[in-house]
Amino acid sequence: MGFFNALKRVLTHEGRKEADDDATRRIRDLWGLDEEEPGASPSATVGADASAYDRSQWQKRLQRIVDELPESRPRWADLMQDAHALHLEPAWLHERHLEALALLVRRAVADRVFSEQEHRRIDLARDLMNIPEEEAVKVLHDIVAEAEAVFGAPIKDEG
Repeated sequence: MGFFNALKRVLTHEGRKEADDDATRRIRDLWGLDEEEPGASPSATVGADASAYDRSQWQKRLQRIVDELPESRPRWADLMQDAHALHLEPAWLHERHLEALALLVRRAVADRVFSEQEHRRIDLARDLMNIPEEEAVKVLHDIVAEAEAVFGAPIKDEG
């Protein structure tokens, strides 16, 4: 579990006061955690068979499955089969996977506490999406640094 260990190394801070409402609101607003659907990159290209509606629906399914991990793991193969049937390009899929992972990390640190369950969910999501560990660690570091800057205090690691 290399990525799990990387999470622990990033989040080694102890002793935190509880997140105040203003800081929590600011981080949620900054990261758009209240929005229902992730935005598609305008530069993203997809296969000719995928309409904008198909892409939007596929992205919603991706995010729902990622949000419901580990219980949703059996639905992962169907999601990827649908991506193949829609001829979604690997680069576009990778971008969507990174977005889903980033949103998962943001939700995990939005309350200033990173639980063991959140560690495991993020590591499972990374494995399912075949995101290289180095790339996932970079996403993690960037988001944790951003959250700590907004909160003015380190994120507490309970994992």
